[in-house]
Amino acid sequence: MINDLNKICTVKEDVDLKDYNTFRLESKCMAMVFPDNFEGLLETIEILKKHKTSYFVIGNGSNIILPEYYDGVIINLSNFNKYEIKDNILTADCGCMLNNLASKVTNLGYAGLDFATGIPGTIGGSIYGNAGCFGSSMSNIVESVTIFDGKKVKVLNNSDMKFGYRTSLLKDSKNKWIILSCTIKLSKGNKDELKALVLERTNKRIATQDLTHPSNGSMFRNPEGYAAGKLIDDLGLKGYKIGDAMVSNIHANFIINDGNATSEDIIKLVDKIKSEVKKNYNIDLVLEQEIIK
Repeated sequence: MINDLNKICTVKEDVDLKDYNTFRLESKCMAMVFPDNFEGLLETIEILKKHKTSYFVIGNGSNIILPEYYDGVIINLSNFNKYEIKDNILTADCGCMLNNLASKVTNLGYAGLDFATGIPGTIGGSIYGNAGCFGSSMSNIVESVTIFDGKKVKVLNNSDMKFGYRTSLLKDSKNKWIILSCTIKLSKGNKDELKALVLERTNKRIATQDLTHPSNGSMFRNPEGYAAGKLIDDLGLKGYKIGDAMVSNIHANFIINDGNATSEDIIKLVDKIKSEVKKNYNIDLVLEQEIIK
């Protein structure tokens, strides 16, 4: 199988995944492949299916909890990184880093993506989970999404995506649909005002979020009418640790890696938090992250 994959794209075997996930978990996989284009991606998937090999697609690893070992192949789409702006419409490949792209278009004087300058994910991953902050989200700006459904390429309009709070059609689907690219509607804004707004929001992030330790950002969706972080904080769980997984002392909806946390540490801490919130408030917290098995 590896020989077949080597013919069509770059392949790394027995990969250390510490630099491929924002929790910086010690994790390995059988192999990671880097297709250069859709044809390479299609051939890769066909080979993996032929050999009945498990696989999943990775973005920046900012919303996943990796196991100690993944006995399969990870498809890395970081080479899908082209974008262009024409008539206030941004067309971007799935592997573009959202925060970098948001900074670039904001510095060009375009409004629309300015809310995303601190979100550490790819465009594809951010659409998949409908990432957002400061009162806006990807669902507010995405016009269309080009996906591969395992058989053919489709273009889905915003309404087709069934966006919800931190979710979308793709996240709720059990199918391995892959986002290839998207179109985003921008508007011309005042460059200086946009820069000032981004600076203000950046300073707010620094003051209110734990950005000094490896983490996946917010762990739980906010229940309707509540803030997950406040619920956790009110239970006195800031600083609570299991192994080296710890509830941040700065923001209680952040779990941080305080050294050498394992996926098991993080999952146990997630379960502890959910159990305490359920017991005390009768609220079922919903995890924003995806646990890879």
